[in-house]
Amino acid sequence: MTIARDISPVVFREPDNRLRVRGDEQRPWFFTEAYSQAKLYAGNQKWPDPKDEPVACVLAGRTVLDLTAPDPADARHRAIVDALTAEFDDWTCRRSGEPRDAWSFLEAGDLYDYEGTGSGQRWHALFRIAFEHADAVRVLDMTDGTKGQPVPVWVTHQRDTIRMATLGEELGARLKQQPWEEIEAWLEAHHPQAGVLERVDRMRRPDHDQRADRVHRVVPQRNFDAMGITGAPQPVYRGVPAAYEVLPGDWIALNARYASEHGGRGQAAFVKTLPLVHPEDIFWAGSDESEFLYLPTGWRREDVSREEYLRLLPAEQLRMFCDGEMASLTRHAREIRAIEDHVHQGFDVEACGLYHGPDHWARVSQHALAVSRSLGIDPLVPYIFGLVHDSQRLDDGADPEHGPRAAAFVRKRRHDLFAFLPDDAVEALALACDLHSDGQTEGEPWVRACFDADRLDLGRINIVPDPDYLCTDYARRPEVIAAALAMSGRGGEDFIEDDDSEGRLQRYGA
Repeated sequence: MTIARDISPVVFREPDNRLRVRGDEQRPWFFTEAYSQAKLYAGNQKWPDPKDEPVACVLAGRTVLDLTAPDPADARHRAIVDALTAEFDDWTCRRSGEPRDAWSFLEAGDLYDYEGTGSGQRWHALFRIAFEHADAVRVLDMTDGTKGQPVPVWVTHQRDTIRMATLGEELGARLKQQPWEEIEAWLEAHHPQAGVLERVDRMRRPDHDQRADRVHRVVPQRNFDAMGITGAPQPVYRGVPAAYEVLPGDWIALNARYASEHGGRGQAAFVKTLPLVHPEDIFWAGSDESEFLYLPTGWRREDVSREEYLRLLPAEQLRMFCDGEMASLTRHAREIRAIEDHVHQGFDVEACGLYHGPDHWARVSQHALAVSRSLGIDPLVPYIFGLVHDSQRLDDGADPEHGPRAAAFVRKRRHDLFAFLPDDAVEALALACDLHSDGQTEGEPWVRACFDADRLDLGRINIVPDPDYLCTDYARRPEVIAAALAMSGRGGEDFIEDDDSEGRLQRYGA
């Protein structure tokens, strides 16, 4: 299986309801990093159809060749420029008549107009040569409305290298480049079904009296009993079209049947689930006992404007706000399944499966989603950690080298099984595998989420998770530990009911 990963930021091109199906070395696709530049490339025209906006894309592949700063010391750069130089006899500045080498044309961004006829012979030869070395090329260009200033353009000739940017990715790019008034109008005109602005309003103005762990104070007992609030992390549901996920600020239900019968966004509904949502992230909508709002703590920003809310979210959180915290798992479902199949095939269930086998992996992956949510981070790395961290065990006992073996496995397969992950994600995954049994509690958020996801399942071997060895505020909470014990078969309800609130932490460390 060929695995690609993102190799460009969000890039734009002129509207192409016309994004043609076929391309080749003579007719590649060109993209620019600036929204305004895409309009300039098209002559700064006013689109006849207001929805006919520049297209936002991301390029995905194995390799990219960046020639915006051509370096003679770089072997790939040198091979390409040498081949380009050899293909044409004459290299002269058309304006001054002085000799110029190919390096200077790349540095100045005026290679396209070398001939002065718009034919772009050397320009197209550059890409024909470069595409032998990379899936995409980044190069300077100062033609077609760039006002004489070289700007970076991205070029590819492979249609399967191009994917449409998600709403979260495109919004992140636009927030860096456009005034708020334009962004607000764009959201209202082009993405009304996503309900971004309405969800922003809910996230910045939560009514804390309606929070699931407090609403019993403001509603009659019989109404509260009908709500289905457990007081512990629990699944939430939403009926949405197949392409959507449950999003921060969405209406939700606490039972799947109600969600199925009351699908949102005006299309045929599939019931999507988020597991282990903490009561502090669930708010009663104030209508009837079955309707709630999903307002996760990590995404709440109170007493700010709409613009401030969106600009305050880190890029990763903004993407998940628009696309869903499960979006990366959905997008990479095929790659995750390949990892899962591989580790299952190589795992000795007889020797290692009682305490450290697939059942444990599945619970760790579920905890990984909840811990990641509490930190406001993408759950992809912690979820995959659940699948691989114990996959290289030789036995069900201590096996002190099983973590380092798992880390070595991840690094060894970084160019095939894990090639869809960015380099920093691969390293975080490997580090978490390496150290997960050492009792460490420090590290970047991905790593801490991995540690806690694993340690919350200690109940399977009759160990109560000790808050001193948990890394996040979420995992240290008594109701979270109790729910984790119940998931592992320890009997978490009895555990938490036997302790008063002050004595619980002492009990956990016993």
